[in-house]
Amino acid sequence: MSESVKNMFGRIAGSYDLANRVLSARRDVAWRTHALKMLDDEPEVVLDLACGTFDLGIDALRLGKAQRVHGGDFCLPMLQAGSEKRLNKPISATVADALHLPYADASFDAAIMAYGWRNLDDPAAGIRELHRVLKPGGQLLILEFFKPSSVFPWLFYNTFGRCAMPLLGGIVSGDTAAYTYLRTSVQGFLNTTEATQCLTDNGFSVSDWKSFSLGISHAVSAKRIAATTTDDNLSSC
Repeated sequence: MSESVKNMFGRIAGSYDLANRVLSARRDVAWRTHALKMLDDEPEVVLDLACGTFDLGIDALRLGKAQRVHGGDFCLPMLQAGSEKRLNKPISATVADALHLPYADASFDAAIMAYGWRNLDDPAAGIRELHRVLKPGGQLLILEFFKPSSVFPWLFYNTFGRCAMPLLGGIVSGDTAAYTYLRTSVQGFLNTTEATQCLTDNGFSVSDWKSFSLGISHAVSAKRIAATTTDDNLSSC
């Protein structure tokens, strides 16, 4: 991920949770809860990649969808902003580049990621790294804002996303540019069909999709196929 994106998240880390609640009218809480219901019950060790301030990992523990969580994020200030939230919980954390994860092969029973995939410079490389660190048959759950492919989310991002989101995000965080980036990152990302293809091409079997708030947000569940992707058969997204 680029240094500019890392620095952007560092600037808004202290107001990140509040901005998420305001901009989504607290729908982000429901999106995480409903998405996590797609995860198998209590995998032992779960990687929460692009964990931010640990909201998704904490919810996974609360819902019985993890016994232990390890959070990885490329932005140290985000981990620091969420440090008090993980006190007395079985959550560890590491600064981690999603394209070069500092974990051994087959380290995790499951992996979860909320709104981090579209921030990767190479989405396919990130999926291959998740494939590498998951155990064979391990589950991957991604919650994300995908490029709109129907009318309502397209209108949402081109009205509220274009005007109100940078304004409100700027008021809460003091950084209008960060919330202008949110909309442009969605528009430049994969749609759900392309995301399915990317996962399939890079070692996963997609099992389920769910749409939230008329297609503004989506969750996808996939299982790691035992065979690893070879260097001769790499696929880009």
